[in-house]
Amino acid sequence: MKPMIRNSMIAALAVAALSTQAYSSDTVMTDRKESLTSFKTVIELVQKEGYGDIYEIENEYGFFKAKVRDANGDRLKLAIIPETQAVKVLEKKSKKYNTDDASAAPKVTLDQALNILAAQGYTSIEEIEFEKGYYEADIRDQDGHKKEMMIDAQTGEVLSQWKAFFR
Repeated sequence: MKPMIRNSMIAALAVAALSTQAYSSDTVMTDRKESLTSFKTVIELVQKEGYGDIYEIENEYGFFKAKVRDANGDRLKLAIIPETQAVKVLEKKSKKYNTDDASAAPKVTLDQALNILAAQGYTSIEEIEFEKGYYEADIRDQDGHKKEMMIDAQTGEVLSQWKAFFR
């Protein structure tokens, strides 16, 4: 009886692993066209709520997280659900932003960086972040492979792209 239970458990785990793998690959393929549109919707919703300086957007578990700076220079983490247009503050850090920093005023906006990626055919975006004068984006190419792109925030030039490790 014990070997039968063990074999049943092994079979159940194998089926669960295969169904999880199939589900995750289906998600990558079906999300492709809607990802870019959702990121742009997030930008619009965040700006509509009065937050201007968005420096990171991430798509995670069916909702988006955005990191922004408010008018006082405080950093906020927001949760955004585009379908319901809900924007909620998750976290607030009262660290002042250094306006003397050269990366403080990018000439290329986050929305323009998304357009640069779209022009190159990358519409499946998982995260984009402004850091140290560059936009770093985690994207998936047409074949579903994960890549990391870097865009110069002053010129809009794609500086590097390479396949990233993915799980």
